[in-house]
Amino acid sequence: MKKRDQPPPPSLVSQIGYSLIPKKTVQQRLHDAKEFLRVGKDEIEKGRSTADERMVREGCEKMFHAFVEAAAARIQKYGLGIPESHDDIRQGLYMAGPKDLLETWDKAFSRLHAISYYRGWLDYQKIDESVKEVESGIEKIEKLVGR
Repeated sequence: MKKRDQPPPPSLVSQIGYSLIPKKTVQQRLHDAKEFLRVGKDEIEKGRSTADERMVREGCEKMFHAFVEAAAARIQKYGLGIPESHDDIRQGLYMAGPKDLLETWDKAFSRLHAISYYRGWLDYQKIDESVKEVESGIEKIEKLVGR
């Protein structure tokens, strides 16, 4: 059987009984995005000032999650449904645009989520750049979805 003849893999909902990303309205997602943004920035700042690397890592993950929520709002408002995974978000941003949101996603995923949070490699210059890009991306999404 060729790959294209195979059925698609089962969704997370069918595998574990729920979606990775909860069902919310676009406005609830934007509200949550702003809250994660606020808390993430605060944790990064406090962690840096006290040399608490764990707190910086947690702040980076919250910054990433802020963009997850905002991106899900963009995708949902565009009419593509509720994404169930990081791959769904990336594909949804590719389809919904604009291109710079996909670029922000890729950088935030790499720098904040994978490198800073999971690996614990803290490059403060890259973190600062990513924080600004996430803030800008969320503002752009708010305008696109009509908040």
